[in-house]
Amino acid sequence: MAGKLPKTAGAKRRGEAKLWRERLAWLQRSLSLLMLSGLLVGSGWGAWLVFEKVDAPIGVILVRGQYTQVDQAQIQKMVEPLLSGGFISLDLQRIRDGLEQHPWIEEASISRQWPDSLVIRLVEEVPIARWGNSAFLNHRGERLEIGDNSMLSHLPVLEGVERSERQMMRSYRQMVQMLQPAELRIAALKRDARDAWRLTLTNDLELVIGRDQIIEKMRRFLLVWDQHLKTRATEVDRVDIRYDNGVAVQWMKKPAQQAQLKQQQLSMASGEPEQV
Repeated sequence: MAGKLPKTAGAKRRGEAKLWRERLAWLQRSLSLLMLSGLLVGSGWGAWLVFEKVDAPIGVILVRGQYTQVDQAQIQKMVEPLLSGGFISLDLQRIRDGLEQHPWIEEASISRQWPDSLVIRLVEEVPIARWGNSAFLNHRGERLEIGDNSMLSHLPVLEGVERSERQMMRSYRQMVQMLQPAELRIAALKRDARDAWRLTLTNDLELVIGRDQIIEKMRRFLLVWDQHLKTRATEVDRVDIRYDNGVAVQWMKKPAQQAQLKQQQLSMASGEPEQV
């Protein structure tokens, strides 16, 4: 058995070899982790540099769509305070919400266009009727304040109590459809605090409607109009349709009657003594 190493010496060498293998494996893992960390740091830094390069400030604002009540300069003035960020970090929803606060803008869509442009597409509100002197109603019956609506004088005017705009728009649309076959158009529709309705047509004829059964009363008026009043339209001043089973017609005063009434008014204004 000469030539064999003692059992204890062999075990000692095997233990030392195992220890070196473990140290080498730990060193390899450490180097791998160090290289991976370096790659991650380098990639992150590179990505940040790329992001900074791409996230450049907006240089061009393009406005598209059909609009007449706002112009590009006005829109640009509205958008500029909302440009808090670059091409990538810009908050598009914030810009959209800001634009849609304008009474003439119904809908705005915002998108980016490489490399530094912001594209705005607008849908403008379509006014259906004036509301008082300072606002208009859109097709949903929403009241939109514009300060002065005199440029919309070609549209009918609606007036009513606060928060009645949607109901007024629904009733207006119903009446328009009913009057269209008779070729009658609405100039003004008013509803007072007592819930009484009054309608003026473009031919200056006035309808006193009252407080209830509005549509049924309109049907009755159209029947009377078609059978009796249409051929004498220029003579009719006002039609009271508040009654349940008929209408009351007020006729235009004839020239002789108007002259007599004017003479009576002048006599009263002159202070002539009363005869006894």
